[in-house]
Amino acid sequence: MYNLFVYGTLRHEGSNHHFLKGARRLSKSGYVPGELHDTGLGYPVLKEGRAGKVWGELYQINKEQLENIDRSEGYSPANYSNEYIRVVREVRTENRTIEAFVYIVGDQLAGCVNRIKSGDWLMHIQNKH
Repeated sequence: MYNLFVYGTLRHEGSNHHFLKGARRLSKSGYVPGELHDTGLGYPVLKEGRAGKVWGELYQINKEQLENIDRSEGYSPANYSNEYIRVVREVRTENRTIEAFVYIVGDQLAGCVNRIKSGDWLMHIQNKH
């Protein structure tokens, strides 16, 4: 089993949450340090840094789910130019800190500069409508 922190379309009310069907949600609110940016393509990217907080949810997933999410996120360990890179980072939740996989910005999306100040994708898209 793997821990996965999600902050965009994989979140509970996100358009790609179906990839987490059957996964165990460990925390409905947590954050990692960094900045959240709107790609303008209907999904965000996380840029690492210490200046802000990116809010999301923490899940426990199996290997098949991880592989399916890797494909949906455009991530391949063998590829040097990914949309996202999967890394392990500390996630802070209501009552603990836990290590989890998180997808951060890769080479293909590194030029995104539309920062979401709240660090919360779902709040951002609700405010746009």
